[in-house]
Amino acid sequence: MASWGCILILYFLFPLISPKITRNLASDAPTQLTNIYPFPCSDHIKTCSAFLYQHNGLSKQNITKFYSVNESAIKPISYDDRQDYLVTVPCTCKDVNGTVGYFYDTSYKLQLLDTFANVSNDIYSGQVWKVGGEEQSYKAEDVVTMHLLCGCVEDDQKTIVTYTVQQRDTLSSIGDLLASQVSDIEKLNPSLTSPQFVDIGWLLYVPMYKNGVLLPSTAGKKHKAHKWTILVGILSAVTVLSMCTVMIFIIRRNRLQKRAKEDRAAIYKSLSTNKTMSLQKQYMYKDQTEDIPVFESERPVIYSLEEIAEATSDFDESRIIGQGGYGSVYYGTIGKQEVAIKKMRSNKSKEFIAELKVLCTIHHINVVELLGYASGDDHLYLVYEYIPNGSLNEHLHQPMLKGHKPLSWTTRTQIALDTARGIEYIHDHTKSRYVHRDIKTSNILLDEAMRTKVADFGLAKLVGRTNEDEFLATRLVGTPGYLPPESVKELQITTKTDVFAFGVVLAELITGKRALIRENGDPNKMKSLISIIQEIFQDEDPESALESFIDGNLKECYPMEDIYKMGEIADWCLSENAINRPEMREVVVALSQIRISSTEWEASLGGDSVVFSGLFDGR
Repeated sequence: MASWGCILILYFLFPLISPKITRNLASDAPTQLTNIYPFPCSDHIKTCSAFLYQHNGLSKQNITKFYSVNESAIKPISYDDRQDYLVTVPCTCKDVNGTVGYFYDTSYKLQLLDTFANVSNDIYSGQVWKVGGEEQSYKAEDVVTMHLLCGCVEDDQKTIVTYTVQQRDTLSSIGDLLASQVSDIEKLNPSLTSPQFVDIGWLLYVPMYKNGVLLPSTAGKKHKAHKWTILVGILSAVTVLSMCTVMIFIIRRNRLQKRAKEDRAAIYKSLSTNKTMSLQKQYMYKDQTEDIPVFESERPVIYSLEEIAEATSDFDESRIIGQGGYGSVYYGTIGKQEVAIKKMRSNKSKEFIAELKVLCTIHHINVVELLGYASGDDHLYLVYEYIPNGSLNEHLHQPMLKGHKPLSWTTRTQIALDTARGIEYIHDHTKSRYVHRDIKTSNILLDEAMRTKVADFGLAKLVGRTNEDEFLATRLVGTPGYLPPESVKELQITTKTDVFAFGVVLAELITGKRALIRENGDPNKMKSLISIIQEIFQDEDPESALESFIDGNLKECYPMEDIYKMGEIADWCLSENAINRPEMREVVVALSQIRISSTEWEASLGGDSVVFSGLFDGR
């Protein structure tokens, strides 16, 4: 009865409030191409994370393709009865053909009859900056750079959204949609000379509050005469709803207390008959050592030992596809799915639990996917998706001896970018922040399309979210040749530990050399790739010095400018002082530009089969 009373009261109050819910309609004029301009650069911000509003009805798969982003960068947002998206991109201050502003560059392969206008409007929501001459230069099958407009502001609470005005939009409705204030939108868009007026196709930079809190809008000031009537109506409705909520809460609480008394005896009885917990029960709900939830929201599949044995033909040695200090990895099939099963000795339970904790909460295109686990018979088993092309290590170092073709330069740039995105994800975009602690080429796996998956999280550690937070290890772990000075000397672990190791991976991609190199073939004399990179960039002519170390498997088929830029990033990552190293998000931005530039270089070769195959034949 209480709930029916609430409904009746709201029924009578709603006519009081509803007339105030109005919207000024924008005109149905054609797209306004003149009201598009770049966002001016700040002296203090070179790059930032920004949003592009996508309203073309594209699928997530197409958005990842056209915007060169991972699916995790795409956030759904509802517009009336339609599903739109916010696409997170690295926004950078740059000079585009004489115009300085903030841009995000992506590449697009032209189709037959494509024009600049239809590509910009139909695929990129009208947010592409027109450099000039596109209509004459557009040819089907060409790969062109799309300079998408974006913005950065010196306010940690706000992110700029590049938004194209749609039919029926007003500044007030845009502000409500994107958690922004009309006054803030007007400040960022000086072309809005007529208050509250916008037209279809205009491009706006909207400062969206990161916490999603809608602040009071400046729209509707002309209705001040009725504001007290509206306020009284709203307060009355809130009061009645509160009273109804309290009544319902009291009724439900009494029922729950009665039910709890009846169930308590059964619960205690169940606990007393289960004095020991199995591995899956112990770690399914709470990690006893750190007292935090682990797998409450996303539980892995628990396989039986029989399923694991059947999948691997009783651990037939011919099925081993990898080995390490933890044990062996076997190829297997469970049902119709190909899997990789890591068999670990029971004394490796810390690594086992570490990997479970991380991978059960991480789902990213560039991180290997954990499917489930099993335990028993003095062994622990982790079941992953199967990655068919093995590790980067196998493809990079003496590839032809292992039955692989050498990697082309453009493939190497994609591998570098994918790996950086995977590491960036565990650093910046997960609920808990992790350090991998063992980034190396043998832990970077390649799928059938030669895209990257970061693997082996057995040494991963949870760290804080502030720059001051660090983790002190009790012992030195990791792989020689990839360890930063602070980890070796003081056992300090931060996200910059992974950045340093990634710098070594970049150096390996450029040179084709291992992290540790035997000098003159003498096994007792080892030189690190780290010292080689440092020597190169301390040379009077670093470009020439770097050129002498470029991987011979590339057959001199590469753009030297891009190789040098990647070398600079490697040197930056390998800075001796952790403070001077970049964050992984900065590395992703820089590698994105190299990837685009290298793709354009590849396209300029006119379809050379050696380059476009992504792999060389090695002959």
